[in-house]
Amino acid sequence: MNITNLPAAGWDLVSFFENAREYASTAGGGLLALMGTVGVIWGGVLLIKKLMASQQDQTSWIKILGLILVGGALMAGGFGLISNIAEGGQTTIEDLGGGMILLQSFGSTA
Repeated sequence: MNITNLPAAGWDLVSFFENAREYASTAGGGLLALMGTVGVIWGGVLLIKKLMASQQDQTSWIKILGLILVGGALMAGGFGLISNIAEGGQTTIEDLGGGMILLQSFGSTA
């Protein structure tokens, strides 16, 4: 095998961090989707348990609905959903700040 036939690989620091970010978002997205699936399943179990139990079951309806709704959103959206929420937060912070950072000193100038 001739070494010139091998594909060129970028062995610089920028491509390393870009590849690491890509891998982390893929693996993290899978983990978030898995956690969402577990949340939906556990919310369903608590729902059935609440409907079948007597008045002594202390699980709140809000907790059950939250597990099902948030779990379903994570199951369907994964990392993309969290990333979009974070981007919305970044836009809000930039809009509120007007693109300007003010530094205020808290010491004496004497």
